[in-house]
Amino acid sequence: MLSWRQGLGCATIGCVCAVADLSVHTSWVNNSDFVRAVVDNGAHGVLAFLCWAVATGLQCNDDIIHSILCGVLSCAVDVDHFLAAGSLNLKAALSLRSRPPFHATTLIPVIAMLLKLASMLRPIPHLKPLPWIFIVAWFTHHIRDGFRRGLWLWPFGSTDPLPYWLYLMATMLTPVVTMVILYVTNSRKCKVMMTSIEQL
Repeated sequence: MLSWRQGLGCATIGCVCAVADLSVHTSWVNNSDFVRAVVDNGAHGVLAFLCWAVATGLQCNDDIIHSILCGVLSCAVDVDHFLAAGSLNLKAALSLRSRPPFHATTLIPVIAMLLKLASMLRPIPHLKPLPWIFIVAWFTHHIRDGFRRGLWLWPFGSTDPLPYWLYLMATMLTPVVTMVILYVTNSRKCKVMMTSIEQL
């Protein structure tokens, strides 16, 4: 059941989306490619971090680390701009004629399945939720890009830009769906941060 803290967390995610989307259109951000890239990429990371943190409620020792990892993985999607440009030059990375490979939404289930297979072949308890962390990280990045450019469903083409309300609702509901999936799949090995009352 969704606690009031997690409900508040979902609302906070919506607010962060709105603030981040408004900020990239302000003059002080738009006047600099570097500032715009940092703000936009940072927003991806913060949203992914919050989605995982809200889904888990930060109840376990691993939850904070996993939330940070989720944020980092979301930011890492944009590395493909530089890979596709073949340069570390920011202007070249932002001037690509086509979307770089990590922005293909159809890649998400493929990589997630490979991570799941790897976790089955070599079980590491602390990395059990890694496929879901990856999905949340990349999905939130893609859905945020999607309201501006649509989703790239390679090899079938791209959708139209997503309605803003759909992007907001999808992002805000990501923690709820994630929480249900983690429960159903028993994907968390939880060590509660606080000791039990009996140990106090």
